Formats: sequence, structure tokens, C-alpha cells
Amino acid sequence: MSADGDAEVPADMTPTEREQWLRDRGIQIETPKDRREAEAVLSGSAEDRPLSIVEQVQRLSLGSDGGNDGIKFVYLPHDTSRSMTTLYLPKRLVDALGPAGDMIPTYIKSFFADGKSIDDTLFKEQAAKQNLIGGDIAQFASAAAKEKGMPEAPDKLTSAALTNATAGGSVETFPLVRPSSTNKNEGVYIYLDEVGLLKHLPNNQRASALAQQCGYSPAPNFYGDVFVGRVSTFNYLHNIDIEEEDIMDTTKEWLVRAPQENLAWQQTVNEVTGRKGETQPGHAGTDGVAVQVESGEDDGCSYSWTQNEEEIEIVVSLSKKVEEGSKVSKSGIKVAFRPQTISVSYNGEPALDLELYSKLDVDGCTWTLDKKNLIVTGEKASDGEIWPRLELSG
Repeated sequence: MSADGDAEVPADMTPTEREQWLRDRGIQIETPKDRREAEAVLSGSAEDRPLSIVEQVQRLSLGSDGGNDGIKFVYLPHDTSRSMTTLYLPKRLVDALGPAGDMIPTYIKSFFADGKSIDDTLFKEQAAKQNLIGGDIAQFASAAAKEKGMPEAPDKLTSAALTNATAGGSVETFPLVRPSSTNKNEGVYIYLDEVGLLKHLPNNQRASALAQQCGYSPAPNFYGDVFVGRVSTFNYLHNIDIEEEDIMDTTKEWLVRAPQENLAWQQTVNEVTGRKGETQPGHAGTDGVAVQVESGEDDGCSYSWTQNEEEIEIVVSLSKKVEEGSKVSKSGIKVAFRPQTISVSYNGEPALDLELYSKLDVDGCTWTLDKKNLIVTGEKASDGEIWPRLELSG
């Protein structure tokens, strides 16, 4: 086993020594004891306990200070009309847990216990692709169930079982830049809802833009509100301050150096694992690579689609609607654009009905005919948003 693709864990260590060895190298370890101590601090009486993460965010919405005592980290809402804001990892929690690694996931977990259910169609699609940022869905659900003291997740995982396993909140940590000797052993991370995509939470464009600044191309999609925190592995893994200015000011040293440091890290991992030239997978329909969709209806039409940050393009084959050797009549085509649907008919017969993943700016939508192919262009309502799929429910 290796830690972050960096060095082999010595085999002759005791469990306690192994835990400390991993923490010293930036690996997050949360033990049952850590969780019990955190819960004890956060569940005290109203007079002596620190503000919870939910209470801090609620106070911001009321125009109040989210808190002012502890280690600073940043709240980054998906709604671009709301400001990113500095919050605090309560000093009392830090003091109680001591050098217990990165404490932000433990503190913010309850924020993601929002009661929202997992979209069954999205779940089945992602389960087939094994496409959660954290990796294998079944392994993730099994770990979440074990943490809650539930029985092991069944072999055939369901969206209901995953919803139950993550009901108390589940945090995924995404590295914007990892601690290394070239950045004073300081790393910056995004903390997000592990199952935000499956809950169909809104795309967080500012989080994606921040990851792109750090050298991730294409930029990952993040869903719902997220948090940004900083850790240091100097002597041991612990949280240190980061403020909104550190994120908004593109001249900050950590942001300037991040793309090169991430590239160097990926190259090192490729060398250690024997993978060469490995890059991030592109998003569906990007980089000019069309996604082909065959019609499942007798009277429906097959189509392909591509996207960029501003628009989607759908190429609909109308060859099924005309006899061989005949031309498609432009006058027979009707295309209806609505904020989240596109409907196509030919000579009064339905050809395509799509309920879209996200919204369009109807005034910016057009269509044109190229022989037997109808080319539909839809302008996205939110610029900079990359959709994980074309249709809302698959």
C-alpha cells in the first residue's frame, strides 16, 4: 500500500504507528474515537458548545457574523449571487481533538445531511460507470454504512440504501493542490457532498473555475455548496487558515504555483504506477466528441450531441421520417424550445422529445437543416456550466 503515490508504508509498524505515519504524510485518518470526541464537543448545551456549521451558514443568510474564533476556511455557495465567506473551525473543537488531522470533514458533515433523496436514474447510470469522484460506489456505501454501525451494504446496491447510508452527511475531499516540499507542506482542498451529483444538486461554477485555475483541465464538476480549507503537514497534519481573499486574488502564490505542482504530482504518480501520459477523462459531449444516442421508440429519431460551456448542439437524423430517395422538407419541421425541454416534430409526427439536465436561454436557441440532419443549437442559461449528461433522467 502506498500513501498518495509517494512512499510505501513500512510493514513492521503497529496500528498506532501506522496511523501516525499516514497522518504525517497528509493522509486523512478519522478514528471512532475522533468521531466520539467531536460529537461530544458539538452536542453540548447551547451555552457552552460552539456553533455548528449549519448554524454558521444560517447566520450568514441573516446578515450576521458566522463566527470569529478558530481556524478560518471558506464557504463557497453554488449560487453566484451569494458571496463566498470566511467561516471558522471552532477553536474549542480544535483544542478538544488536538492534532487529529484534517478536522473540516468532521465539522461540516452535518451540512450535507439535507434530507434530499438520491435520483434513482442518475444512481444507476453512475453505478454502471463507477463514476463518483471518490471511486467505487459499492465500496463507498459499504464504508458509509459501517461508519453508521449499519450492516454491510448488500451486493446489489440501491439508491434507497445509499440514501440511508449517507443520511447523516458524507464529505468528499478534492485536492486543489497537495502538500509538498515546494509549497511549505501546505495543501488546499475543496470539501463537497459526496453524493451531490446523485442528489441532482446545482452545478457549482465557481468551484469548477477554481479547480481550472489550479491546472485541472477539463475542470471537474462540483455539485451544491462547497467549502475550501487549507492543511499543513509540517510536523503533523493539521488545519491552517485560508480566507476568501486567498481564493479570489489570482496573484496569491499558492494559486500561481498550483498548476505546475499538480502536473509534477501527476507525472510522479504515472511513473510510480507505470501509467504514461494519463490525463483526466473529458466530460460527456466535450472536446468535439459527440455522444451517440439511438432511439428506443419506433417513431423516434436517433441523434448525437456535443456541448461546450455556452451551448449544446444536437444533430437529429430525420431519415426515418422520409422515404428513401426523398428529401426532408424544411416546412414540415417544427421545433419547440422551452426552458428545460426541446421537442421536434416532422409533418405533425413526433421525432424527438428531450427533458434537459439543466436550463436553456430560449431566446438564444436556433435550428437549421443539413440534408436529412436537423441541427439544433441551444444556448445554456448559465454560462460556464458543463452538464454531466444531456437529459434530466436518462
